[in-house]
Amino acid sequence: MIYLVTGATSGIGKQIAEDLLKSGNEVVLNYGNNDKQAKAVEKEFNSKGYKFSICKADISNEKQVKEMFSFVEKNYGKLNGLVNNAGTNVDEFVETCILENYMKVVNTNFIGKMLCSKYAIPLLKNQENACIVNIASSLGIRPDSECSAYCCSASAIITLTQCLAMELADYNIRVNCVSPAFTPTPLSLAGWTKEEIEGKEKRNPCHRLGKVEDMSNAVLFLLSNKADYINGENLKVNGGGILRK
Repeated sequence: MIYLVTGATSGIGKQIAEDLLKSGNEVVLNYGNNDKQAKAVEKEFNSKGYKFSICKADISNEKQVKEMFSFVEKNYGKLNGLVNNAGTNVDEFVETCILENYMKVVNTNFIGKMLCSKYAIPLLKNQENACIVNIASSLGIRPDSECSAYCCSASAIITLTQCLAMELADYNIRVNCVSPAFTPTPLSLAGWTKEEIEGKEKRNPCHRLGKVEDMSNAVLFLLSNKADYINGENLKVNGGGILRK
């Protein structure tokens, strides 16, 4: 099977990519701009004998997205699955926000997933167990302050998932979504104090925070043929945290 994972050189995306590779699949690892990080992952994965390629592309840039999928078509000829994982965030209150920052979050987190889905469709059409999995956030269901761009884009991703599930059903392409709770990664840890993170852990009904492995397990299930009657769903992976503030 051939998969493309965006934002695949760190955090949740890296775990998803590696778990797919461990299962014997071939994976195209997308990353946006951190060349040093990408080279480190390339070295690590080569040492483990995985079959993969790395493709640099800013997913909010349509030209670069088109070039990325041209690369996939030229080198693989098809896709069995797309994992729209790449995302970013800038914490700002609406009252004092800088529009450029706001649009960066929306364009990466939401528009980027739309663009990747658009250009993946021809490669996914009528392939074996073809599917798209979008990564949203629990903040798309229960928003918070100082991050409205992130919350709104996460909510939009959930709705986009439902729209795509209806649009692509005739092509035998399933589309689902995973909404993680707070999961410690280099991106998510920025701006949080140790006390705030410990508070999140204590308040969660499972008495722990999410792990990248938790999110990857959910994604791999939705990509598998065990989920072939699951379409248009948003799988909340949060330890029950949505139940308690």
